[in-house]
Amino acid sequence: MASKEELRKRKTYLQIAGFECSNCHKTTREDGTRSLLRCTRCRMSYYCSKSCQKADFSFHKQFCTAIEELSNEDEVWYSCNGKESEWNKRKIYHMQLLAAALDRDLTSYESNAWLNQPKCHVCFRTSRDLESRSALIPCPNCHVVFCCSNEHWEQHQSKHKSLCQTYQIMVQCEKIRYQGTSETLWAPEEWDESYIYPPLPKDWNSYLKWRKAPQFNQLDAICRVITNTLSVPLTILSALERFYSRNQLRSFDDLVVHLIGAGKYEVLALMSFEEIMHILPNIKTLQLILIGIELPSKTIGVSLQCCPRCTKANRKRIYSLHSTSYDEYSVSDDFITPQIVVGFNIDLNEETWNSSIEFLIEKELPCIFTSYSKEEANQNVKMLKDLGAKIIVGAKENKWGSTMPLVEPQETDKFYYNNYYRTLLKGKA
Repeated sequence: MASKEELRKRKTYLQIAGFECSNCHKTTREDGTRSLLRCTRCRMSYYCSKSCQKADFSFHKQFCTAIEELSNEDEVWYSCNGKESEWNKRKIYHMQLLAAALDRDLTSYESNAWLNQPKCHVCFRTSRDLESRSALIPCPNCHVVFCCSNEHWEQHQSKHKSLCQTYQIMVQCEKIRYQGTSETLWAPEEWDESYIYPPLPKDWNSYLKWRKAPQFNQLDAICRVITNTLSVPLTILSALERFYSRNQLRSFDDLVVHLIGAGKYEVLALMSFEEIMHILPNIKTLQLILIGIELPSKTIGVSLQCCPRCTKANRKRIYSLHSTSYDEYSVSDDFITPQIVVGFNIDLNEETWNSSIEFLIEKELPCIFTSYSKEEANQNVKMLKDLGAKIIVGAKENKWGSTMPLVEPQETDKFYYNNYYRTLLKGKA
């Protein structure tokens, strides 16, 4: 599982932009200084003090050295000619060179820093590309969008004006997520005593009221971060109510969930799965089986801590990790038949998924797949229909999708949201 240290050290957009200390997140305003100190070697990390720079050095030094080597090679800094496509190609090329210099893959922190480095949103030049090495000019409100000149800001201003508020929300959400606050933030311990479920309430505001949450406004950054994590169990619960009757759901002693194509998003959300147990209080054991090639090494039957009330009732929440494809897992001795199969934010339009989907269809296992966009969801539905799946819900907006905006690193000024669309299927058409 991802460590708290890894989360703490992830570079936020404000750190990448040079408005927050790379070690302690302190801003120039908070520090009472005009500007932060910049690392003289890589020129990409900023610090509020020498002590913060020293504290961050062991974490930063390898990447710093690789960037310095890259910066000394003028031929690799070819012009992007004002084209976003060339900017994206050059970023990927540089990341390959950095990985070669490090003799390993870039970490998520390193990839994030390089993919989202400041550049002019009109001509796609970085400070390194400018003849005078002059600083880029940031937006005074969001601080994470730049232009290289006042003329380019005049060109970009009308487009950015409509998006600046979303950038500010994204920055606010990052502050909550990566500055010592837990990823889930608020996980209700109230049980559904009235046995209202199913169905779930009509929207996030109704849900938070039902679950006796603090008085959050759905538009607040803290509430948006909560939805990003709780979107996982609620998307599953919304699918369960489509596949099973109320009596069936209330009769489950054990619930087995397969999370296929799983990665960091699912691992970070593991603690929030207890919400399924609170809404279905008859469940004695919740088994979460994560299958995906991006996962750490195989881990079987690890118990997660439950709330005091669930612990007193001898309820168990267990997870297993299988660092493999679903194809291989489905024919292994470890396979356990699930009540539901879930794939969060998965692109099924790769041939490697075909045999897995055919297995799920043949076994008539209830499945839900989510997507970032309508286009991706429609492509998934087409692929599923081509394989003969019976679509129960096809490429529909998921009311339990995250409301926390995330920036698409490969497309300028484009945002996406986890689990925004959903598709349900079971068996053959």
